[in-house]
Amino acid sequence: MVRIRDLIGVESELSQVGLALRHFAEELSAPVVGAYQVTCSDEVEWECAEAFQEHFCDELLPILEFERRSPFRSINLGARYEWGAIRVAEEHFATESSQEAFKLLVAKINAHVAVEDTRDGPVYGGVDRYGRRSTCCGALAGLFEGSLLPAIQELRQIFQFGGLNRLSVLADRSRIAPEHRALLAAVVSARLQAHRVVLDIEEYRPESPTVFLILPCVTLNRLGRDTELVVGQYGVDRTEPTPRVKYVGLGDAPASYRIGYDQGRLIVEDDRWPETSEAE
Repeated sequence: MVRIRDLIGVESELSQVGLALRHFAEELSAPVVGAYQVTCSDEVEWECAEAFQEHFCDELLPILEFERRSPFRSINLGARYEWGAIRVAEEHFATESSQEAFKLLVAKINAHVAVEDTRDGPVYGGVDRYGRRSTCCGALAGLFEGSLLPAIQELRQIFQFGGLNRLSVLADRSRIAPEHRALLAAVVSARLQAHRVVLDIEEYRPESPTVFLILPCVTLNRLGRDTELVVGQYGVDRTEPTPRVKYVGLGDAPASYRIGYDQGRLIVEDDRWPETSEAE
């Protein structure tokens, strides 16, 4: 998993992430490979979905219909993990050969944020959409604008996980630079949604032995080609009755994030990464 670990916290091309996942799957030599993808409904996320399809799904997934290889997908406001979805995805890919051995199921979750390169540096959270200014991600922006939409209310609850008021931290200008709030909200959201997937996996018995790889990411929507930040990686081994969970990557406390740039590429670190950490 070294290829994937090297991408954590570093802005990368969308193709790099898909290829790293593909190499990992090929090295694992799982008889069956499945995929579950979560993206925001925002039309700017098409490029992210297309890259995952091209560089991972088209190469490794079993053929379903019309000779196509398709991931199980959740597309909704804010790229929210829908409780129980991983169970449905796992059952779909529980083929006969996976019953006899095991399968790999990759869950890729992408929050997203628009980024514009200016003379003063990158600016996050806004995009010129069809001739007018628009927030991006609008669902995450709604967290700070008092939106009462049910989807935003659900996101608001998830941001309180573990009793930590992350929204208050993100809105505190003394702790989070305003120009970074939209970016860090996306990082936190991807991390928390991935953790929900893990909790769901731990609460049920898979249809066939499964190694789960859960990858929380943030798409950086640009006027040119989009890029991507891998937030971390969860590995959940469900080939035995007792689940084994490992995590490496960024934590979910926004006040600990540190933002930098290396030759124009975004770098995000915190008190947990680049140090290795296990899942809570």
